Amino acid sequence: MDAPLTQSNMSDAQMPDAASPAPLSAQVGHATDRLFASVEQISAPLLRISLAVVLIWLGADKFVNPMYTVGLMRASPLYGFFATNGFAYALGVLEIVAAGFLLTNRAVRYVGLLVVLLLAGTFSIFLTAPAVTFAPPPGFPVLSHTGEFLLKDLVLAAAAIATVAHDVRRRRQVARPAGAGNGDGARRASGV
Repeated sequence: MDAPLTQSNMSDAQMPDAASPAPLSAQVGHATDRLFASVEQISAPLLRISLAVVLIWLGADKFVNPMYTVGLMRASPLYGFFATNGFAYALGVLEIVAAGFLLTNRAVRYVGLLVVLLLAGTFSIFLTAPAVTFAPPPGFPVLSHTGEFLLKDLVLAAAAIATVAHDVRRRRQVARPAGAGNGDGARRASGV
């Protein structure tokens, strides 16, 4: 059985040439690794900030035009009794406050769960008010503009859940004692 090659038992002919460039496939591999590492590093903050921007916009819209939200609540048998401007304003405040917490990266796991609840409430209108969800003939499966607006809440709720999951994972890594795990916890935990 041959001994594994090490620097001490390699002949000069077997030694890699330090001056020769790495093969193109290795260079491309390293470049894509760096690209994917960068994407991984910015994905969670980008998702959190994007979600906050959408929430600010949706919350501000409730102050400018509360009647749209009131009309949606009236269309659903679940929320008819909440169909007031005051309730629309309260939802707008919750959305804007949640966005502030997300932008400042504070209490993200709790705020994310609040956002999921808010979005689940809005999405429930999609399910309980087919008259506003689907376009006039042909109806199902063709969505109205309102149906399209409500359907986006599935993606926003998934974004909120992913934001909560990232925050939980980041806090768990920070709480680990130094040296525990595979050694890259501190590097990951330092991410925003």
